[in-house]
Amino acid sequence: MQSASPPYLFSRRALLAVSAGSLLGSPAWAAGGSKVLSVKHDMQPLQGEVESLALVVLRLMLDKTIVSHGPYRFEPLPARDSITQSRTMLELRAGGLDVVASMNSLAREADGIPVRGCLRRGLNGLRLPVCLASRRAEFESIKDLSQVRALSVGQVAHWPDATVLEQNGLKVQRIQRLSVFDAMLERGRFDIFPLAADEAYGIAEALPKLAVLKSWLLAYPSTYAFMVNHARPELAELLRHAWTVVQADGSFEALHDKAVGWQVRQAHLAERRWLILNNPDQPPQALRQDARLWHPLVRQRLIEPLLKA
Repeated sequence: MQSASPPYLFSRRALLAVSAGSLLGSPAWAAGGSKVLSVKHDMQPLQGEVESLALVVLRLMLDKTIVSHGPYRFEPLPARDSITQSRTMLELRAGGLDVVASMNSLAREADGIPVRGCLRRGLNGLRLPVCLASRRAEFESIKDLSQVRALSVGQVAHWPDATVLEQNGLKVQRIQRLSVFDAMLERGRFDIFPLAADEAYGIAEALPKLAVLKSWLLAYPSTYAFMVNHARPELAELLRHAWTVVQADGSFEALHDKAVGWQVRQAHLAERRWLILNNPDQPPQALRQDARLWHPLVRQRLIEPLLKA
């Protein structure tokens, strides 16, 4: 990464410090006779991450409940390349995983037990357009959705976001994995590639031929949360309790800001034109969250208007 790298890497180290000690502490508890909660997961770092944000949040939640519910132990699957979200959900249904982190959708509601919340504070539904730096001026002047619909928009095939964009009349070119999106932009396969507000700069600033547009964004309601294997209802209940704890004491918000706050501030969300899209695949009950969960602008401009409608 370029200029953004130091704060981004520091943020990850800070997250690890916040949650340090959980795995080291568990054996001592176990030696004292307490049963250790086993949690199988496959939360690998995404492009632009040092450690999976979802895993860091999960660790925080479980750390906060050690005193009340006992110790835990992560059982990560071996690192694998090119695992799609669809494959991950299949493994959750089959019992190969205990918990996954995923964008919520009506299609995925039956795949596991939803743990209502949003690990990304709704920012995953704010999509910042990324384009070739040489074409930046061409796209900065866009004012409305009719102009966006004239463009070719790239998105990863197995992300629910691709369907959301298509349902709103955008011309979507699906690619199989995120790691090739910059090459596809250079080859002219599509004009822009929207990335979430909490990830766009961490990814694009490592790619000098690309630029994140500054004047507008696409916005739709979206939650990104944990889902638990149907055979582990006790884990789902524990995580629901843990959510209330980390929201009430402010630790989740603090952790989130340490992880991605620099990217959100760099995005200058309040200064952009928000081009609002519908998300018909968003489970409506997932939007009725504690108000503290959402990023303030997401709450004000997306969630509250929907709940009042």
